[in-house]
Amino acid sequence: MQQEVIQALRQKNRLVVLFSGGLDSTLLARLAFDALGAGAVALTIESPVVPKKELENAKLYARQIGIRHEIIDVDETLDAEFIKNPPHRCYICRKLRDAAARDWADTYQFKHLADGMNITDLDDYRPGLRAAEEDGIWHPFIEFALTKDDIREQARRLGLSGWNSEPTVGLCSRFAYGYPISKEKLNRVEKAEDYLKELGLADVRVRCFPYEVALVEVREPEAAVRQRGRIVALLKHLGFSFVALDLEGFSSGRMHRTMPDNT
Repeated sequence: MQQEVIQALRQKNRLVVLFSGGLDSTLLARLAFDALGAGAVALTIESPVVPKKELENAKLYARQIGIRHEIIDVDETLDAEFIKNPPHRCYICRKLRDAAARDWADTYQFKHLADGMNITDLDDYRPGLRAAEEDGIWHPFIEFALTKDDIREQARRLGLSGWNSEPTVGLCSRFAYGYPISKEKLNRVEKAEDYLKELGLADVRVRCFPYEVALVEVREPEAAVRQRGRIVALLKHLGFSFVALDLEGFSSGRMHRTMPDNT
């Protein structure tokens, strides 16, 4: 399967990989570089919704691969509709990002853009996928029916850094739909999650709800209970009025439950 993907990549001649530094885009960047060499570029978006640690990982992984790495700025919080945080927020976000990426690609004469979406992504609510398809973004891992597990195994075999890392998801995913987003709130969430990880907690999410409610979600809730004093003190210091623990533990896509029609 890897060789089939590489062969398809070679046919593109010049390709921009939309590169977050997450597992999927890192594997795609490596395969694109193997296939195209200088004809491939990894394009990363620096944004208030992207944790700083992820940006640093993207820089590191691109250097390790050897692929040309470019970074462009996109500030989604300047968009009036995005900050309202509607259920199609990811569609709005993806349209803004794709437009910026396409402008860069056109400027430097790259016709094709690709991302690391895979068929496992199709099992979830993904309005961003609809935006990407409208914008002509190629999904090679979907085309060749690769799952998240397939990608992780390929990355492990290639010795890629981050092959066993936690999923990377934009900070805006922490907010209940309809609860407005701002740079200040995004920054607060990032600081809170960084602190919880420093305490040794895994699969950390700090979900945000009205009335400054923080719902802490981690892989092992019992571990958070043992450090509840530190957690409560820090989150209140950051500006949360209420700190709660989700006893269900970590689950990706949890905030979809806050959609108006619960779909």
